[in-house]
Amino acid sequence: EAQIPAWFISHFWGERVIDFLACVAEHVRLRQLSAKTAYWICAYANNQHDLGGEIAADPRESSFYRALMICRGVLIILDDEATPFN
Repeated sequence: EAQIPAWFISHFWGERVIDFLACVAEHVRLRQLSAKTAYWICAYANNQHDLGGEIAADPRESSFYRALMICRGVLIILDDEATPFN
């Protein structure tokens, strides 16, 4: 059944899936969230074979923007070097 995401996840594409899941589990634990808490994860929410269909001329029409507008917050999962912040 469809769910409204509470958290938007931005993540490092090179991480191992098991590390990604461990980060999400830690987020659930620290925030004392329900196991039913919904997350928006671009790799699973967007068709990876047709990303052009997800990116509109107006960014406010993109699935990324729409997800960010309905989510409570953003969980950023970084690589060991925190590359986006360097």
